[in-house]
Amino acid sequence: MTLAYEADTRPALVPSPKALSELRLFTMPEGGIDRLNFVTWDTVEVFGVGEDTIELRGYYRIQRADPTDVDWMEASVEITMLELNVSGISQKFGPVHASVNYSIGRPSRGRVRPGTIYPGLPDSPKACIMEGYMQFELSAVPIVVFNKEPIVLQHNITHIPPVGQGGGTSVRADVELFRTENPDGPPVAILHQVKTHIGAWQVQGT
Repeated sequence: MTLAYEADTRPALVPSPKALSELRLFTMPEGGIDRLNFVTWDTVEVFGVGEDTIELRGYYRIQRADPTDVDWMEASVEITMLELNVSGISQKFGPVHASVNYSIGRPSRGRVRPGTIYPGLPDSPKACIMEGYMQFELSAVPIVVFNKEPIVLQHNITHIPPVGQGGGTSVRADVELFRTENPDGPPVAILHQVKTHIGAWQVQGT
């Protein structure tokens, strides 16, 4: 007797994209790690020095878990920022470099939330929230500062990874920054706002 099996027609996660041609709108990919070009515009005030908005360019590495569901609208995805490396020049503070603060003991992580921005519409963006613990080196001031409360970044995304999309703090965040050598002292600066742009995959070594 020959047994006949029906083909498995259940939807599956698509492979994790590695190039622009592989991105798919409103489609859930397998988990992976993305090293993407990243640009931020950080508005920082250093007490006694002044306020400036600095363009910082570089990259970040994000680790994505497998989605909880294959369906775009239903799924959520846990994410962790493994690395941040962005630099720029401030008119008031000189060279500025931002990175993940590993020493604080709190992971910089977030989530692509279930549901979509417009409820009931499966072909609409999802909210991606990242809570970051960062370190900022202002070598000409000179200070190195960090945040104790998370910097909350929000992106409304139509594909994963969100290449070409932007976001930032939804309002003026006003996150206090403390000196690394005096973490229990008073804040010496404040991060007022962040705007972001996520670029394409960065080639290693660039």
